[in-house]
Amino acid sequence: MSDLKTFIGKKINVITTDARYFEGILEGFDKTTNIVLSNSVERIIYKQGEKEENEEIPSGVNIMRGNEIVCIGEIDESQSPDWSKVKGDPLKSTNNPL
Repeated sequence: MSDLKTFIGKKINVITTDARYFEGILEGFDKTTNIVLSNSVERIIYKQGEKEENEEIPSGVNIMRGNEIVCIGEIDESQSPDWSKVKGDPLKSTNNPL
């Protein structure tokens, strides 16, 4: 978690336990890895032939609970893909059934 300090003010990506993908600027976090993202968007990537274009849903400021976060990583914008052309299988949820 202490490594998150280096991401403050930078663009990051977040994958959640329900297999959603977000991008935004990391504004802050706490000891339980709850995070605050600004300028965030959710990206929905479709399989080849499923839909013509992927979706990008602006969500502004997001407060995300640490127990719902699977992965956080910094984005290198110099190597950002053309999201309209990216296709792939959906991620599987990491939620365990009760």
